[in-house]
Amino acid sequence: MKLTEKQREVWRLSISDPKRWNISVGAVRSGKTRLDHFRIPYRIMHADKGGAVALIGCTEATLERNLLAPMRQLYSKEMVGRIKDGGSVRLFGRDCFAFGASRRDCADKLQGMSISYCCGDEITTWDESVFKMLQSRLDRKSSVFDGSCNPSYPSHWFKRFIDSMEGSGDIRVSTFTIDDNTFLPPGFVSALKKEYEGTVYYDRFILGLWKCAEGSIYPMFADDPQKFILPAVDPDSIIAADIGVDFGGNGSATAFNLTGYTAGYEKIITLDEYYRKEIISPGELERDFIAFASKAKAKYPRLCDVYCDSAEQVLIRGLDNAVRRNALPLILHNARKGEINQRIRFYCMMFGSGRYFILPHCTNTIRAFSEAVWEKDGDRRLDNGSVNIDSLDAQEYSTERRMNEIIC
Repeated sequence: MKLTEKQREVWRLSISDPKRWNISVGAVRSGKTRLDHFRIPYRIMHADKGGAVALIGCTEATLERNLLAPMRQLYSKEMVGRIKDGGSVRLFGRDCFAFGASRRDCADKLQGMSISYCCGDEITTWDESVFKMLQSRLDRKSSVFDGSCNPSYPSHWFKRFIDSMEGSGDIRVSTFTIDDNTFLPPGFVSALKKEYEGTVYYDRFILGLWKCAEGSIYPMFADDPQKFILPAVDPDSIIAADIGVDFGGNGSATAFNLTGYTAGYEKIITLDEYYRKEIISPGELERDFIAFASKAKAKYPRLCDVYCDSAEQVLIRGLDNAVRRNALPLILHNARKGEINQRIRFYCMMFGSGRYFILPHCTNTIRAFSEAVWEKDGDRRLDNGSVNIDSLDAQEYSTERRMNEIIC
């Protein structure tokens, strides 16, 4: 096994003196999950045969990406199977369970189980009820849990669990920083530190600390918006473009944001915006959208896709019909609407890496990025009508489908 010094230390302790709860907390790309690729087969081979073996992650897809696919490369597809319907997977000659834990109803999958060994991935993304159910299912005398996660805010339910177990002798928590992974290229580490610099994500994903989110969400932008404003852009340099649509109502505004991309995603640029706070009829919405989209398509011919807030299916159908009536070559989709903090993290990285820009006439979006703040208590973006969240939503919808590709 090719392990870092930190991984060897945690391996030695967790194998020679395993606790009931063996937790690795820390930075992204710090090597904490890699260790499980070796611990899982060892634990399965030594687990009490009278109990079950379970792998639990945020979703089955993340389990496949983070644990199963890498182990399949290490040990072969004969040793590491694929998750079947019903959440079963064959691992190292043993039938195991594998399922996601992001929703409350996932706790039902653990009912009635007696678990000898469980590996938990991305624990801070789980619904708390799943973890509480798991606690009661680790009922064998030799039951062992290996878990890993990135830290979140200090009052997170999993941090409270860790603190409650302190001094019990049943838990060992190993903290990883990004510098613990000595196999990472120095240039990559330096770039990642720069991308998160000045944000809560630096403390969490670089230093591995449980840190409160407070104050400005995008301090790098808020402190110097002019740094990210382009005076103009050559339309020929835009190789692709997308529109994000957030529908207004109940005091919120309707917003459209047009985002363009240069070759290799070197620049992500907000090219145009629409923002209307007043209540408008579906007919007005359709006319305004057609005017906005027609202008955008004429100037940036590689615009093809529109991503709309999926909560408003009737309005989306109206826009789609209007697009067809006007023979606009655009395809409307439901926005993915993934976790808001993942979208926030993406834009923090874009600001930090110097890849996001905005044209000066997009004043609502400039103000939205400048004024976005965290709620006073918790880990959520303030959304009480006092700040412009609508332009941020439209901006995020316009880039969301490309975020993973852009980061990679």
